Amino acid sequence: MLQHASDEGFVVRIGDLDLALADRKAQGHSAASTFALDAGNPEARRNEIDEADLVISMLPAFLHPEVAADAIATRTPLITPSYLSPEIAAMDQAAKDAGIPILNELGLDPGIDHLSAMQVIDELRSEGSKLTGFESYTGGLVAPESDNNPWHYKFTWNPRNVVLAGQGGSATFRMGGLNRVLPPHRLFQEVTPIDVPGAGRFEGYANRDSLAYEQIYGLQGIETLVRGTLRGDGFCGGWDALFQLGMNRDDAQLSLPEGTSWRTYTAGFAGGVGKDADRAQVRDAVAKTTGADRAALDLLDWLGLFEDDAVAPAQGSPCDILQQRLESKWALAPEDLDMIVMWHRFGYTTADGEQRVRTSHLVHIGENDTHTAMSLTVGLPLALAARMWMRGEWKGTGVTLPTSPSLYTPLLRGLAAEGIAFTENDSAL
Repeated sequence: MLQHASDEGFVVRIGDLDLALADRKAQGHSAASTFALDAGNPEARRNEIDEADLVISMLPAFLHPEVAADAIATRTPLITPSYLSPEIAAMDQAAKDAGIPILNELGLDPGIDHLSAMQVIDELRSEGSKLTGFESYTGGLVAPESDNNPWHYKFTWNPRNVVLAGQGGSATFRMGGLNRVLPPHRLFQEVTPIDVPGAGRFEGYANRDSLAYEQIYGLQGIETLVRGTLRGDGFCGGWDALFQLGMNRDDAQLSLPEGTSWRTYTAGFAGGVGKDADRAQVRDAVAKTTGADRAALDLLDWLGLFEDDAVAPAQGSPCDILQQRLESKWALAPEDLDMIVMWHRFGYTTADGEQRVRTSHLVHIGENDTHTAMSLTVGLPLALAARMWMRGEWKGTGVTLPTSPSLYTPLLRGLAAEGIAFTENDSAL
């Protein structure tokens, strides 16, 4: 936004609870100004929204219904990367009456996945083809040159969301015409191996609700419909062991005796061994409790879960305690680079009856520890849409998603100009 502000005649006002953080983002640019904002203060929030010609909100998703209500009250267009909630969806008519758009799900996933998937889906339909399958997986990962641990993973976004993986409930998807319900305790056991050119082999596990995209993408009656998350090869076996043990649960509070070792702490989740069990005994107990194989146990071993060093912090939920351990082991060092991988697979039947498959993939590596691949792929779509609105290049009112050609075509073109582009391959089955 700042790169184009002077040429295009707009100013960028950056608000944050931490004014110093907003100032750093402003970079001393002549077209930028900053302000401190407690987004939980309704009056202050609405006043700032009222001052703007357009708002890009990067606030936590739970605040977006309130932000959307303020945008409607002040007739201010709003763009967010958050999932469309039922509360905001119910504001569609109010947004139309106010004459403003509320554009949701415009980040990476959701966001770029919508743009790229709908472009291919619409193209295939225009050719007279019938979609038979759609699979889509995205991962925020570590770049190959910075991948130096056996999990092939480092934190590139909110650690809490990563540690809670699997706690959100069952996954629903369709495979071969059969609607599947995958309960959490099997989520990391039924994984799909995915080879992405130029990036390597990954494991994909299903997201919570893939079936919703039947309506969003107009895929009624499609035989296969899966959306999921990508992790490094072998990751899911290790995570399944942690999940089966319950070490990422957030529904209990613990206060451990001072000096409790990780070996003793882990034994408490496995059961069948005493507090003085040695390393090999605890490892065997974990294997019996979870069914983990040697490779998965080695991943837990690398985390130090069978060692004698003391657990810290010694209070909190199992999720709190595990998160602290993982943050020390999966930290992205200042010199490390992250990587975004997105992969789509479209099965289709052509107008003349030929069965074919098209894949589309994106691999993007971050520039540094500030302009990470994650920040770029979340932020750039928002900025591009904001510039388009101010130029009058897209209009419309009401609550919407970026699934129409009027949005996805110029946005994909703009992303490609910034080096974020997809590679496609089409072949016969």
